[in-house]
This record gives sequence, structure tokens and C-alpha cells, in this order.
Amino acid sequence: MYSIEQLAEMTLEKRDTIYRNCLKSPGPKADEILAKLKATGLIYVKHRPVVDGDPEYRKIELIINNPANVEKMLDATAKGRPALEPLDPLIACELGDDYGGHNETTILAGYLVGQKMYALGYEKRSSKPLKGCIAKTAATFRKRKGS
Repeated sequence: MYSIEQLAEMTLEKRDTIYRNCLKSPGPKADEILAKLKATGLIYVKHRPVVDGDPEYRKIELIINNPANVEKMLDATAKGRPALEPLDPLIACELGDDYGGHNETTILAGYLVGQKMYALGYEKRSSKPLKGCIAKTAATFRKRKGS
């Protein structure tokens, strides 16, 4: 087990490795290590784009594919607003500091919303600024003709 002092003396790369190992093997020991990483007050996650297989990616997918949230996307679309707009605060709440431009999760959220909207028979239109969101802009959509 690591002490807070030991973790604080490690390089960012080492703390990042420990953090990712804790995510891969959850449990009480992992939770204790994660709490100590936070207690150091130091950065412990290297900023890199989130990729398929990362826990953040899966959390965003679950939010976007939740049937109630799909309805929120469709409602926003019907009002001429970006489909991401009603979901961005939900994603921000779920991911906390792990949601933002630093690791491209805002881009990922927009991409996954787009994939969902395409699957529902919509086509991409222009982007608009978002209101009350972490993401700055997002695409609007309209129903494809013949869909």
C-alpha cells in the first residue's frame, strides 16, 4: 500500500499508472489508493484523449443511450437546439473533472450523440453555441427525408 507521501514523490506517469490500475481492479484497496491520490493534491491523471474501453467512454455511452436521455435529445432537436445540450450537464455531473477539453470528452460526447442521432434517422446540420454546458458548441440535427 502506498502512503500519501510516497504518491506525492512519484512522477505523474507513475501516479497515472497506479490510477489506471485501480480502475482496472476495483475494490476497497483500489478505493483507498484513489482517495490517497486525491489527497496528495497533485495531478494523477495524464491528460490524453479518452478512448473506447476507458471508464469515462462507457459512462458517456450509457448516458447517451439511456432511453429517457434519447427523448431529451429528440426534444432539443425539435426545438432547434443541439442534441448534446440537455445531456452535457448530466455527463458533467457523472464525470466531474474528467469531463472537458483537456481529455477530449466533450468532443467524444458530441461524436457519440451524432452517432445516436444518425442511427435514429437524423442528419447533421450546423453547430450552435451551448447554454449552461461544459462543451462550447454542438451540432444540430434534422430528420432525414424519407426516414
